[in-house]
Amino acid sequence: MSDVLALYRVQQMELEIIDHTKRIKSITQQMEDDEALRAAETECAKAQEEYDIAEKRAKDMELEIAALVDKRQASESLLYSGEVKNPKELQDLQMELDSLTRRRDVLDDELKRIAAERDEFKQTLNDRETSLTQAKADRSAENKELLEEKEALAATVAEQLTKRKAAVNKIPAEIYKQYNSMRAKNANRPVSVLRDDACTVCGIEQNSMVVTAINRGSDMVNCQSCGRILIKL
Repeated sequence: MSDVLALYRVQQMELEIIDHTKRIKSITQQMEDDEALRAAETECAKAQEEYDIAEKRAKDMELEIAALVDKRQASESLLYSGEVKNPKELQDLQMELDSLTRRRDVLDDELKRIAAERDEFKQTLNDRETSLTQAKADRSAENKELLEEKEALAATVAEQLTKRKAAVNKIPAEIYKQYNSMRAKNANRPVSVLRDDACTVCGIEQNSMVVTAINRGSDMVNCQSCGRILIKL
């Protein structure tokens, strides 16, 4: 195997390692960042807050009604106890009872309205909790598939790194050093295939001297345009 072919095969392994590594990083970000799940959690939290407020209002109203009932019962017991004999005081007690009765009717109507709102908020909360549960289940299933893909890619990368190291060790140090120095400025593609007498990376057709040198199997022939090492497969 020529040194250029060995470099090309190393390059292909390196490009695959780079692609797999990028995909692994993308999977990690995808598993950590789930907009749909966060949105479902936000909606659920909002529904819970609205329900808690409505529930508190209903309980406060029930306590107010209970206090009013106790007060009305006390006034009614006093009215019919015979302890109050003064007509004016009896009249005041009766007026108070009538006022408390009217107030009770108002509070009962208000409690019905508040309870209806609370029930609506409760239904909304139930719906949001169902949506959140489903979103978590979907996320879990998707994460399972992503994790399996990530683990498979990691195993492939580890295998490719081992093969790459073995391949690099067979290439003369000076040649690999030259190749490695060209990687950064050539987007990790310092070696390009010559096809139809043209460099497949930059697309520039090579002159006859370059083509002849490559056909003879001469090592380290560079593209006249982009400077990449050319190989004919």
